[in-house]
Amino acid sequence: MMATASAPAKVILFGEHFVVHGNPAILAAIDKRIMATAGTIEAEKIAIRSDIGAAGEYSGRVFKALRGGRRAKALIDPIHYAVKRALGSRDLDGGIEIDLCSEIPYGIGLGSSAASCVATVAAVGSLLGRHDRQWICKRAVESERMIHKNSSGADCYVSTFGGLMQYGVKEGYRKIESGKSLSIVIGNTGIRHDTGELVVGVAKFRARKRKLFADLLAYADEICSDAASALESGELERLGLLMSENQRLLQQIGVSSKKVDDLVKACVAAGALGAKITGAGGGGSVIALAASEKESAGIAESIRKAGCDPIQTQIDFKGLIV
Repeated sequence: MMATASAPAKVILFGEHFVVHGNPAILAAIDKRIMATAGTIEAEKIAIRSDIGAAGEYSGRVFKALRGGRRAKALIDPIHYAVKRALGSRDLDGGIEIDLCSEIPYGIGLGSSAASCVATVAAVGSLLGRHDRQWICKRAVESERMIHKNSSGADCYVSTFGGLMQYGVKEGYRKIESGKSLSIVIGNTGIRHDTGELVVGVAKFRARKRKLFADLLAYADEICSDAASALESGELERLGLLMSENQRLLQQIGVSSKKVDDLVKACVAAGALGAKITGAGGGGSVIALAASEKESAGIAESIRKAGCDPIQTQIDFKGLIV
């Protein structure tokens, strides 16, 4: 038997880092996907291959790296866990083989780990006749937490269901209906980051400057609320200004960098309505909002001239496809 599932990557439009401290965040699925193919095999093992340079197989608790050396296990352990969570107590006559293929680079703040887990659970679940999205999302979140211990689950949720959403720790998830389509250009700085270290760094900033952080938190909350309104009414220029304002807050809490700041300026100079970090920062990716799909090409070229890799994208409303 064989089944294939694909799940979209994501961007955080507003609220990264501040969401950890109780604020809402706005996320969007994008039309770049990670595909997982699951097939049954005769050997009693779980074999995993991915195009990020890692491959290995598990026979019970014994792991054997086939590609990727010492890093292989850390990279594919969450996928192995996703397979196990999808199987539950079900014993197959034989084993499972997983092939992962991605349209986005790994580790640049676009939710590749969440999309990988969602696609893997869905593909394995399909072999068992399980197609319920809530069932898939729950197990994907549990798997992603092997990478990001304190993950809210928002990345897996938007990857499963697609579209735009607002997420808050207390409020949960709320779908946002956009008044206009969004053309987003992503600039990959090529600088890998450690999300955990950056989150700890922001927590230390908060401890040192409590009054300032409280003010920034309140302002970030206001920006997120205004952004949700701008999305629903289709006010792209207002949305772009709010993105740039959000970026200034991220600079203040210390998660930006000179390369990121220069890339943001290059995008705006090329006609972007606004630009900011997406994700943890410290490198990773920048997102720029274009006035239209036609305008995206010029922004992409400015990103290329700045020495970074551009990705032109739109919002994905399909979510998980099996």
